[in-house]
Amino acid sequence: MKRRPLLLAASLLPFAARAAPVQRGRTLAFPRDHGSHPDARTEWWYATGWLAAPGETEPRFGFQVTFFRSRTEVPRDHPSRFAARQLVFAHAALTDLAAKRLRHDQRIARAGFDIAEAAEDDTRVALRGWRFERHGPIDASVYRARLASDSAGLSFDFELATTQPLLLQGDAGFSRKGPRPEQASHYTASRSWRCAARSRATASRWPCRAVPGWTTSGAKRSSTRRPPAGTGSASTSPMAAR
Repeated sequence: MKRRPLLLAASLLPFAARAAPVQRGRTLAFPRDHGSHPDARTEWWYATGWLAAPGETEPRFGFQVTFFRSRTEVPRDHPSRFAARQLVFAHAALTDLAAKRLRHDQRIARAGFDIAEAAEDDTRVALRGWRFERHGPIDASVYRARLASDSAGLSFDFELATTQPLLLQGDAGFSRKGPRPEQASHYTASRSWRCAARSRATASRWPCRAVPGWTTSGAKRSSTRRPPAGTGSASTSPMAAR
């Protein structure tokens, strides 16, 4: 089955199971809350930004990398090792502004079997060779995104180092998405980064501006969507919900 139908099939899974609520006033604790929350419906980690040539300020390329984790209605105690309790999927894109060309690809897999994972202790998401992870102290996080796609003709190796404190969106990380109490998410981002990037499509190493972020939502469906990165943000922004 091709990737596009796979992603469509994932979107049609019945999400009848009750999601863990997102609560106003909950104190976020890091690095734990940089990691996955399996009881939540959906969450994502992203990085988005642009690349400029050394000594230049105008962007030459734009990029976006997002990893999603989605809980299905399959119960945790299902006896089959192959039960798709959690799905991990990812999307990456690189825009060549001069050539007006967009390169992109996507992946999807059930969690487990050393194929896909979303760690709970910190940002560490992996899917068939694509990786997005955080390391370092909380006040000096460094995110790294590594992936390659032969079919799209691109590869990323980005290292994003925070230069400002973590931003808790909304009310201390509680972000309303609609009028109902369940229409909300926990959302954090980092708005300023030092970034070193290497891309096969650009065939060189570039300075860049980037924005990583994380979002989790208790609603059956996230009411907002944006470009993605780890548990923070850079110059282009993505978003996550659980």
